[in-house]
Amino acid sequence: MIKRFLGIGWKSKIIFKRATAYISINKLIVDGCDLKKGEELYSCLAEDKRRKIIIIYLDGKKANKFKV
Repeated sequence: MIKRFLGIGWKSKIIFKRATAYISINKLIVDGCDLKKGEELYSCLAEDKRRKIIIIYLDGKKANKFKV
């Protein structure tokens, strides 16, 4: 269950390089969250009622209950 929707959305592209897939993030989001090149973001896979979702922590802090 999503706690609060901030009203910002964007499309992402999946980019493949060798055996790894990357997801792009809009530059306005990167600038707004003060993210820098090379920073690590932690993600987890979750499920809504009918769809799979990816949760990305844009503050760079690891969530304690998820393995990375």
